[in-house]
Amino acid sequence: MYICELYLIMKRIRLDIGAVTATPENGGSFMFFLYKDGLENCLRVKITPGDMHAVLANFKPDSTPNESVPTQEVLKNALQEFRIELLEVLIVRNEQKDCFESELLLFDGNKEVKITAGFVDGIILAKGFQCPIYIEQELMDKYSSSIDNSTQQFIDKQEHLNKLKEELNKAIASEDYERAAKINKAIDNISKNI
Repeated sequence: MYICELYLIMKRIRLDIGAVTATPENGGSFMFFLYKDGLENCLRVKITPGDMHAVLANFKPDSTPNESVPTQEVLKNALQEFRIELLEVLIVRNEQKDCFESELLLFDGNKEVKITAGFVDGIILAKGFQCPIYIEQELMDKYSSSIDNSTQQFIDKQEHLNKLKEELNKAIASEDYERAAKINKAIDNISKNI
């Protein structure tokens, strides 16, 4: 009972999925950005090349017919088939491994179960289930940084790109190929400048 009471008084912050970056230094490193509502602070999490591949495989607008289905998509489909919901993802810190992880809160209609997963796996599943992502205020204060102008500009460009991609899909669906070509050119120009 004491642990439950402590859990209830911990303040949690809702996070939104931001962007992914790649840098050429030291053979290349990858960062995943989660930001606090209002873009005040940003949690930057270094991810492995394998995690970057998983993000790219799962965050694509659509897949080609011959592509294999990503593991996280298979898991999501299996959970849904057994009517198990993902209610939320809590970003936690594993100090022993010196990394962030995801705590998944699952519900099967009768009981809630918490399981720990990799950071990126939790983010991908949260996106797939459209469930909220949280972090405790204490962790956010310790590991986040304020969003500087360059990060803000990068996020703005990413959001603009996402909107353009949606418009491109609509143009293609309505068979307006001239408009689709113009939107595709705009996407290419913005992508080159990120």
